[in-house]
Amino acid sequence: QYRVFAGLGDRLIAPLLQTQAALLQKIPEWSASRLGNYEASISSPGPDDILRIAKATQSSPCWLMFGLGPIRPNARDLQAIRYQNLCNTYEEIKDQPETLRALLRALDVDIEQLQQYIDNPFQTITNTLAKHYEQHLGLPSKWMNEQHVEHDPLCLSFPEDIRELITLCSSIYQQYRTLILNTIKTMVKGLSMLK
Repeated sequence: QYRVFAGLGDRLIAPLLQTQAALLQKIPEWSASRLGNYEASISSPGPDDILRIAKATQSSPCWLMFGLGPIRPNARDLQAIRYQNLCNTYEEIKDQPETLRALLRALDVDIEQLQQYIDNPFQTITNTLAKHYEQHLGLPSKWMNEQHVEHDPLCLSFPEDIRELITLCSSIYQQYRTLILNTIKTMVKGLSMLK
């Protein structure tokens, strides 16, 4: 699954702009108390405010509100994908001490340094780090650069045939996705006429 921060306040500040003051500079017409109430979950921002925050922090409105999905609006953002994959694989091995120790040695980091990558979705996962990660865990080359539907909590909630369709569509170029989408719309419209 994608990294899920505890609450909206965590997603508003720590991973995006570090401080409340930095966000208030991006949205100067807001008061500190307004943002403070959002951070403390005293009140919840409405859709318009979420969109303002998303624009100011260059993050996904869905991720801001629910803590799910890609952090940045562009689902193909390489760092967001690497971050998702890092968190997913870490979750799978964190309770395997020997595997985790060997991984830390291979990456030449300690557990605190690895935790910094997990706690901060914007910390750059370099090509070298991604490659060493793949090699040590026996993953295919460039695996860290690809989205894996089998780990996406939103996709996992869909029926298997829909997940397969999502997987297939995500692997083709945008121009062909539009063609396929229009074809499906036409088919659905035609099928509804047969009822």
